[in-house]
Amino acid sequence: MLNRIKQLLLLTESDLSSTSVQKLQQSTLRIILSSGLLLVLAIAVHSSWQAYQANASYIIAITSGFYLVLLLALYFSAKSLLLSKTLLLFTVFSAGLCMLLFIDNFELSKLGVIFVYIAPVIAMLFFSRSMTLVVMLLNFIPYLYLMFGTGPINLFNISITLPATPAYLHSLLFLFFNLCIPLAVMRVISTLKRNSTALQQQNLIISQSNTLYQDMFNQQSKATLLLSSDGEILKANDKAQTLLKLDNAEQGNIKALLKASTEQHNFWLGHETECCLKANPSTYLLLNHLCRTQHQHHLVQLDNITPLKQLHQKLTSSDQKQNLWRHYDSLTSLPEHSFFLQLIKQFGECKAGSLMMIVRLCNVKAFNHAHSYQAGDELLTLFATEFQQALPDKVLSARLRGVKFILWYAMPEHSTSFTDEVHNIQRTLPKLLSLSSGKLQTMYEIGVSICNETIPAPELMLEQCEAALETADAYTRPLSYYQADVLEQQNQQLKLLAEFRMGLQLDTPVLWLQPKVQPDGTIVSFEALLRWQDNEGNHIAPDSLVALAERYGFMVQLSLCVLAKAMAIIKQFNQLNIHYPVAINLTGSDLLSDEFYNTLIDIATHQPQLLQMLSLELTENSVVRHQQPLFNKLLVLTRLGYDIALDDFGTGQASLSTLSQLSVSTVKLDRTFLQNIPADQRQTQLIQSVMQMAKTLKLALIIEGVETDIQRRFLQSLGAQLMQGYYFSRPQPVAYWLTQLTNNELATKQLASQ
Repeated sequence: MLNRIKQLLLLTESDLSSTSVQKLQQSTLRIILSSGLLLVLAIAVHSSWQAYQANASYIIAITSGFYLVLLLALYFSAKSLLLSKTLLLFTVFSAGLCMLLFIDNFELSKLGVIFVYIAPVIAMLFFSRSMTLVVMLLNFIPYLYLMFGTGPINLFNISITLPATPAYLHSLLFLFFNLCIPLAVMRVISTLKRNSTALQQQNLIISQSNTLYQDMFNQQSKATLLLSSDGEILKANDKAQTLLKLDNAEQGNIKALLKASTEQHNFWLGHETECCLKANPSTYLLLNHLCRTQHQHHLVQLDNITPLKQLHQKLTSSDQKQNLWRHYDSLTSLPEHSFFLQLIKQFGECKAGSLMMIVRLCNVKAFNHAHSYQAGDELLTLFATEFQQALPDKVLSARLRGVKFILWYAMPEHSTSFTDEVHNIQRTLPKLLSLSSGKLQTMYEIGVSICNETIPAPELMLEQCEAALETADAYTRPLSYYQADVLEQQNQQLKLLAEFRMGLQLDTPVLWLQPKVQPDGTIVSFEALLRWQDNEGNHIAPDSLVALAERYGFMVQLSLCVLAKAMAIIKQFNQLNIHYPVAINLTGSDLLSDEFYNTLIDIATHQPQLLQMLSLELTENSVVRHQQPLFNKLLVLTRLGYDIALDDFGTGQASLSTLSQLSVSTVKLDRTFLQNIPADQRQTQLIQSVMQMAKTLKLALIIEGVETDIQRRFLQSLGAQLMQGYYFSRPQPVAYWLTQLTNNELATKQLASQ
């Protein structure tokens, strides 16, 4: 019954949430008409009985007529809103006029006149402002009558005064002013409040979205601009402001700053349009139109191609000039590596032997993301200058490629130790570089090859240096010497690398799942772990695969493969009504890659319903290594709705201050902390400290490496809530877990039915 009344009066949740003005007026009108009909019905029935006794049939006709008009108004409220509200306003004036003309008691007729005072409120609710003003002016007539009238207007000597007329009139005024109109206004105010709340929420969402996309815009690794259809710069990220030398983000028109190589009016709409800076014509840029936004704005990116243009100019110069510069690196002015090898061969005999060193600058990619690629070029140029100046005169140096530099040194005859000479050269490397963006503390990885022969073999030494460099680590082992078995090991890795690359192309890697559980074994979520077999059927450890991918530059390709497979598992879970989040392991370099980062943004934008089922895990060392650029990316991803965990906590170099800056919701304590518990009291105290820290920072804590029931029960007694380890389950194929979870679901339903 209540639901039918709500449907009649348009008071259901969907009606109340509707923004339609017509529906609001319909609901308000029906509230007035329905409550008015109940009142008029009571008056009509009671007055008809009294009129029948007094032989005043015209009174029955009048009251019945008003009741009929209100019924018609209610009927037309669904079909013709204009007719319905006009009938209501007509009824109000007609009732007041009837009381004024046909009641012979002056005091009672005044009550009828006062009833007309509600007409402006009705006009305001259902008509325009001009109509409301007209009704307000009309109400001056009854007002003047009340002020200056001296007696009733008894037209045609017809009286509708009955013994209960005072009760009718007072009830009519009381109920209309105290019930009908307040309920109607309440309906309007309720809708206004709902709309206001919805508007505030929408504004909050818009504000958060604006902040989010502002962060995303600024985190682009390339110079990015948002342009109007006329080329006005609406937004420019920091890299674009630096490249175009803008004082603020919104300044000028792109046509005033750039000159296109082709005479095209709207050149920014083209794909890969070559331009130059009008303020500095020697600076060449490649403009790439990315997309058009919903507001008909344009998103474009700029690449500085000045070095390429300079290189092209050199290539097209005379043969004499070409022979002069072709053996040297254009950025650092150091010899390139093939010419460097020729110089070693021309050196002649080395009686005491020689040594070769490859020096790799670390964290340059993170520096580029934090500042710009132009700043990265400045870094390499300055390092090369100081590197060359610091070396002894007889040391040959060159730029190998990227961030690698190489040197060769013929040992003096009086030298007694290769190691001493290596350390002497290492000490001469620049420790601090003063750049335009500030001072930078340098970190290196160095691979060393020693040749005891009098005639050096530079190609072999270079190969040995590369092998040694692969075992160097800037944090734990920055200097690494070549060992005879390392080259053989590297050859095996190259073979494995070729097989793994082919496996990626054929989509042969798979994901196995290991559960994260509560102490009683209840599954909370899963971690997806990479599994792959080589051509001989051997399972290759995931750490080895990741190391290969990082070393040979296809980590992003591998992570995209893992992400795609994890999303497929999540969708499969959803189809089977299995609701367990799946976590994937990433490196900091993955998130700093535009391709991978944009893929995550695309998932959050187009498949937001899957976000709560996907978790991202990053190792502690990976986070520390990339610092602020990665922190910014993590903040954006968290705002998008991603759940992020810090993996292998306690094995890296993250400080508490670093942890407090990270946008993570979970930390995973590394398995090494469980090796000697509960016997080792110090390790137990460490675990308790980490648990307290996680509680203070409001972070979930997962303890990895639980392998025995003793460990499980002991950790549970300490208050651990989440665990992971072989005691509960080893990683298993997805099909295994689908069978287990489906069977568990069926068993639960059978128990519930019993």
